[in-house]
Amino acid sequence: MQDIDWGDVSHCLAVIQEGSVTAAAKKLGVNHTTVSRRISALEKTLQASLFDRSTSGWSVTPVGESILPSLEQMQEAAGAIERSVRADRQDLSGTLRVTALDVCIQRILLPGLKAFGEKYPSINVELLASEESLDLAVHAADIAFRTTNDPPPNVVGKKIANFNYGVFGRKSVWEDYLSGQGGVGAITWMLDGKAVPEWLRQSYPDMPIRYRSNSLNVIYDLIRQGHGFGELPCSLGNSDPDLIRIPAQGVMEPMGFWLLTNLDLRTTARIRIFRDFMLNYLQPIVERFESQSAL
Repeated sequence: MQDIDWGDVSHCLAVIQEGSVTAAAKKLGVNHTTVSRRISALEKTLQASLFDRSTSGWSVTPVGESILPSLEQMQEAAGAIERSVRADRQDLSGTLRVTALDVCIQRILLPGLKAFGEKYPSINVELLASEESLDLAVHAADIAFRTTNDPPPNVVGKKIANFNYGVFGRKSVWEDYLSGQGGVGAITWMLDGKAVPEWLRQSYPDMPIRYRSNSLNVIYDLIRQGHGFGELPCSLGNSDPDLIRIPAQGVMEPMGFWLLTNLDLRTTARIRIFRDFMLNYLQPIVERFESQSAL
């Protein structure tokens, strides 16, 4: 037996539901010859007669009556598929709120965001550059890119890579330090109070802290402009030809780089499509995230 053609089934059901070939043809927007041909094709596939044809009209045969519930189930399944696709199409518009560190948006996500915008121009992306872990559970954001080894329990996500860290500085600043020139200082994250980072405590205990900041982007710019040494993700430090890796012990342990979203929204079309698109975009450059040496 050949596979059943859903188009043939829909024509058969239309005749049963509308009561005549003429009414079925009108409902389907075709002529009665097409309806008759499609039903004959279904009967040929099933190797059974579904209608008794007479000059007074068509009546359903016992075989047709017996398979009617199955045909109606096929109709419902097809309708569910159509509704799902239509919902997805309608949902491929509107606003998507994405949060990440400012430096992550600028140095990692922007090319992928440009490609996404070109493919899905009806989705407007709001970029929330924030150091804070916005609460996805209350829809402060739809998607979050975060570095963490302990994602919160009220979200779902995928780990993209591990960020390795190192201490970086300009070569000229490193040479000044080696020559014994004073004035070379450290640039650190704004930790608890005046806490000293481990890399500084273990490797350069006499080096003064010149700057503290709560922005990775600011720390990066301070380092690349020659204000001192600081800790950066290796992917960021290695990508800058003006910076070199400074020997240091006690650097941060690797941190997971995650794409996270709200539990309730994970199947929303625009969120699902954005997630899959960005994961595909980021996959080829995972090696750069995880490398501890220049690529």
